[in-house]
Amino acid sequence: MKRKRRLLQSDTFWGLAAAVLVLLQFWWLPGEDGSAADSYSTTIDGKLGLFRTLSELFPRVERNAISVVPKTSASLLIIAPDRYPNDAEERQLYQFVDNGGELLFAPNWFEPDFSLPSLGIELSARTWTETAATQVVPVPGATPVVTPTTPAEVIPSADETPTEPAPGSAEGAMGAGTDGGNSEVDSDAEARQSGSPRMGPGYGVTPVQRTTLPTDESLDSTTRGEEVTATSELVEGSVTFRSRAQLELPDHFDPENLVVSATGVVEAATWPLGSGRIVVCSSPDIFSNRSLLYKDSRRLAVRLVERCVIHESNGDVARDDSIVLSEYFNASDAFQQTGILFSPTLRIGTLQLLLVAVLGIWLAFHRFGPATEVTTQQRRSLTESAQAVGNLQYRLHDGGAVIRSYLEYMRSQLRRRHGSFLRIDDLDGVANRSGMNRTEISDKLREANAMAESTQLSPAKAAAMLRWLSMLQQRLVGTRESGKPKVDSGG
Repeated sequence: MKRKRRLLQSDTFWGLAAAVLVLLQFWWLPGEDGSAADSYSTTIDGKLGLFRTLSELFPRVERNAISVVPKTSASLLIIAPDRYPNDAEERQLYQFVDNGGELLFAPNWFEPDFSLPSLGIELSARTWTETAATQVVPVPGATPVVTPTTPAEVIPSADETPTEPAPGSAEGAMGAGTDGGNSEVDSDAEARQSGSPRMGPGYGVTPVQRTTLPTDESLDSTTRGEEVTATSELVEGSVTFRSRAQLELPDHFDPENLVVSATGVVEAATWPLGSGRIVVCSSPDIFSNRSLLYKDSRRLAVRLVERCVIHESNGDVARDDSIVLSEYFNASDAFQQTGILFSPTLRIGTLQLLLVAVLGIWLAFHRFGPATEVTTQQRRSLTESAQAVGNLQYRLHDGGAVIRSYLEYMRSQLRRRHGSFLRIDDLDGVANRSGMNRTEISDKLREANAMAESTQLSPAKAAAMLRWLSMLQQRLVGTRESGKPKVDSGG
């Protein structure tokens, strides 16, 4: 007959825990790894397009996710960080700029309220105003472009053949600065190498007429932000981008306006600090893959970076071709104390250690493999139990406790059989009931009580007294056989 196997409750619990830990190594429930807006991301909010464009135009462009600031003088770009610098990191940024470094800063889209007082950076949430759903942005020398107010995907019209990739695609996000028809990037790079920045319209491929997809009404105004049409001396014509922050200019740093909106609000500014310079933009959208798909936005983003790289220092034009895109505030992701164990870098190792711990605990709850043979047998008879107790008493040399227990046993038996009519200290009643001599009973009981109070009693004396008490017990219950008395089973 086949035995029915029953799954224990503990096995179910530990099995599910192990399965969950294995599943989390492939699919992390709290979200995706990394940031959706860093220089590795191909999403519409990512900065991979900016990184590749700058790599084509400048001799040295790199990422830094190890330290707050570069070890050498460079142009540091902190764009849409996942977290903002703390007080200690703010001091490092101040020393970096004061010693001759350049800093370009753009706030996080979802947290526009931020300030770095020592650097003069102060941003606040923008008061959102209603704008049209679409707006035609005129750009000299280019086909009119319909720019959406939200990061919704755009599609080409039916009678047009698109010459640039659709926004949000990986190809479009990484196409800026590559060989995809952007011939002016190469010429602009040659102009930069000669030391003369190239300005003028027609930067990049010519866009085609586009229409917007329906606006997602589920996005509220604070998430969607405000569409800003701005002008700048760095580029010709107007540029349209989205913003959720408003820049507060520091008067004590003598700021210079770089980008001004149509309503007169400063969207980007720069000011000197020590031997370095700071450039602040109110929105990271101008540097995103989405904005770099359009030539006017792409041109302004590159010019802002160029303004940070090339600046005046002590009356002379200084240039630092080394550009560093900071990934430190994205990679660290504000993990504190033990929370770093679940960071994207250490998460797999942490889950594997937890899995090993769960399997180890499970092993302690339930033994794997066939059942082991039990070699020790349990005592199942009163005789074996009596022998074990006797051996223990023999080793302890404490026969008084045994006699005291037997006397208590005799009293309980007399109470159960005769009630209060017969007690063990009633010598006349015990003598009449047992048929033994009263004097003998008195002497033996007195000796038994003395032995019961003794702490050191030899096994021989205790055994002799137990035999006599057992004989008395048998006579009291009515057993009067000749010869040696039997040992009472209850004793």
